[in-house]
Formats: sequence, C-alpha cells, structure tokens
Amino acid sequence: MLIAVSLITVSFRSPATFRIGSLKNLVSSIVDPTRGLLNEAFRPLGNLYHGVADYPATVAQLHNAEAQVQAMKRRVLEDEGAIGALDQLSRLTNLPWAGTLPSTPAQVIGITPSNLQLSFEINRGTNSGVAVGNPVVGGEGLVGRVVQATSSTATVLMLTDPSSVVGVRIANTGQVGALTGQGSGLPLSVGLVVPGTRLRVGSVLYTSGLQGEIFPPGIPAGRVVSVSNPAGDLQESITVAPLCNYQSLEFVSVLKWLPAGGGS
Repeated sequence: MLIAVSLITVSFRSPATFRIGSLKNLVSSIVDPTRGLLNEAFRPLGNLYHGVADYPATVAQLHNAEAQVQAMKRRVLEDEGAIGALDQLSRLTNLPWAGTLPSTPAQVIGITPSNLQLSFEINRGTNSGVAVGNPVVGGEGLVGRVVQATSSTATVLMLTDPSSVVGVRIANTGQVGALTGQGSGLPLSVGLVVPGTRLRVGSVLYTSGLQGEIFPPGIPAGRVVSVSNPAGDLQESITVAPLCNYQSLEFVSVLKWLPAGGGS
C-alpha cells in the first residue's frame, strides 16, 4: 500500500495528460490483485460461517433421511416376514404324506431353547384337541412332538433335542435307523444302519412307523447331509439336517395321532 501511495504521488507530479489514464491503470493494477488476495484469504472464514449457521438444518436433514431409510428397511423385513408366513400356511393346507389324519393348525408363540430342553410353544392346547404325544409338522415334514399341554398352549420338543429319537426308513432299501438329536446348532445323526447301505447325500428319510413307534409312518423327517463308513465301525456314520428352520418357524400343524401306548 505504501508503494501504491508513492506511485500515485509521483503520478500527480507528472504532466496532466499523463495523470488521468495512468492513475486509473495504476490504481487498478494495485487494488485488483490485493482484492483477489483478500477474497482468497477470507473465503474459508465465510464458508465456516455459513457452515456453522447451516449445521442444525444439515443435522436435521441427515436424521430425517436416516429415519426414512430405517422405516424402509422395517417395511421390507415386514413384507418378507409376511411372505414367509403365507408360504408356511399355504404348505400346511396340502400335506400329502399326512393322509387322512385329522390336524389342528397352530402358531408358534415362543422358542425356548435351553441346556435342559430344545422346544417351542404353540397357541393350541387341550381345548383344541391337542394331546401329549401328538406329532407336530411343518410344510416340509416333521418338526417334533407335543410333550406338554395346557388348556390353551402346548410345548413341542424339537428334533434337535438330544432326547429326541425318531425311527426312520431309508427309501428303496428297506433299512431302518434311529434319528437322534445332538443339540442346538448341530445336525441330527442316524444310527443302526448297516455298512454298505445305499444312501446318497440329499436323500430324504421318512418315519418308519414300526410297531411301538411314536410317529406314524411316511412323514419326511430329515435330509441326508453326509454319509461315511469309518474303518472298523459296525454301522454307517450319517448326519441329517432337519427339514425346517426353527428360527423362522411361525406356523405348524398338530396331527391328532397317538402311539399305541397313548403318548409319552
């Protein structure tokens, strides 16, 4: 700025014809760069001021957008759940392997896995004709049996419970075995199958219904996951997956059938 003032002073001491145009050019040449530098220097401060002033509104917009996204996610999950429930209900209306056995539809109202028992609760009890020993099925096949009943609810023992044992038959071979639960998150196992029995991964095993059995014959009970015959073993080592996903199970059907002993 001192240099600019000095130059202006010099300009006024010059001839008149030189002063006006030269002074204008001189001032522009000094002020314009200075103005540009000041704008660049103070622009971040201006941006900061506007950012601080707009911050509450920006935060509100972000929260609103996040709420909308969460609402959309909930609607998607609800729709998926409704579709899954509808699929389960539709499958229960057509159970060809149940034959003419009477049944009662029920809704799962709670899963009660514990170290003592792997089971779930349904909203039907003795008032609906449900009795201890009744088989419980889903659209794909067997899911368990009633082990306790009140007037309005019942407890169903899962196939995965270690105390659950189901007699099964291997299709096309006539071989029978015992399907046993091994605990939460573990596959079922099949024992008493002689070595060399023809059995493929993916095969479905059905309840055998042999005399004294606690389930009627012909109900799908599980799908084979692996088959092996360790050296020296007197039986095949077979693992089986349940046909239902207990975590997403919402509707079942109670078959009004009891073993010869009247339940257990």
